[in-house]
Amino acid sequence: METLERKQRNREQTRSGIVLTAKDIARREGWQAVSIRKIADAIDYSAPIVYEYFDSKDILLDEIRNDGFRELRSEYERIKKIYRDPEKRLFEMSVAQWQFALGQPEIYQVMYNLNGAYCTRPVCESSEMEALSALIREIIFTFIPKSQESIQKLYYEWWSLSHGMITLAMLLRDRQSLELSEQVYRDSMRRFVRSLR
Repeated sequence: METLERKQRNREQTRSGIVLTAKDIARREGWQAVSIRKIADAIDYSAPIVYEYFDSKDILLDEIRNDGFRELRSEYERIKKIYRDPEKRLFEMSVAQWQFALGQPEIYQVMYNLNGAYCTRPVCESSEMEALSALIREIIFTFIPKSQESIQKLYYEWWSLSHGMITLAMLLRDRQSLELSEQVYRDSMRRFVRSLR
């Protein structure tokens, strides 16, 4: 039994090592540079061994994407427990989105198909993305209990504002300081949240 447990633990460590190596290559060189062959070379394995864990780069990216959504959702859940006021909750979740995106840009890129981190499966089909969205819609509903269609519209506005501003901040890094972009982001999200009252 111990041998099976050890083998399973080794498989999990190898799988985790592959994911971490892909993220590291992306952080240094961008997602276009990530390939199964490059990952294999970096961890001193043959490409066929890496393919035992991930049939393709796309499957690897999808796993990284889902891990990102799970991590962000975990932060949202933490915020939901800390704050009772829906306005504060939604604002803090918005700030968490910013901090996640700018703190782990290579993961955020995969989550939303940015900068060459292209998954063939659309982001809107990710069950992890849907769980994240449902949590934001739930918070919006606590502001204004309206029809599901109205809540979806408000969620879409929140997401467009948040994601759009984050993407612009990433694109304009060389022209505008992140500090200024963050201040504009915070002010805009605060105005949006207050408009829900």
